[in-house]
Amino acid sequence: MRKEVLIAIILGLILGSILVYGIYTANQASSTYTDSPTEETNQSQTENSPSNNQALTVSSPQDGDIFYTPQATISGQTDPQNALVIITEDDHLVPDINEDGSFSQSITLIRGGNLIQVTSITPSGQRQDSYLNLVYTSPPTESDSDDDTQSNDEN
Repeated sequence: MRKEVLIAIILGLILGSILVYGIYTANQASSTYTDSPTEETNQSQTENSPSNNQALTVSSPQDGDIFYTPQATISGQTDPQNALVIITEDDHLVPDINEDGSFSQSITLIRGGNLIQVTSITPSGQRQDSYLNLVYTSPPTESDSDDDTQSNDEN
């Protein structure tokens, strides 16, 4: 019986030591990231800043737009040297980018909610993603608008 207790105590000490070492290592790693940014970090932030030509801007449609037809056109601006990918619910598209960096791509929406991902990739491999939530639904009927009018009149 004493043998089992001794083994349990030794195993507990070993596991406790491993746990303490893991917590200590995690704290050291997190404190390294919270220190003041180095010159290299500042340089990479400048490269990713929106004022740089690599920035991705989706001008239309707006996030949350509702469509009554399954067709939508994604348009925007990025660096002309970048690669561009548009990922829809059921398709992956690679639109052409004009010399001025503008792009426009027709997509097909599925009924209901659609998460659209637009990704711009620089020649060096840096990515910038933009996400749009679009909704494709049937147009409201006259009875729907009459119901809305009646409920507004009651208030």
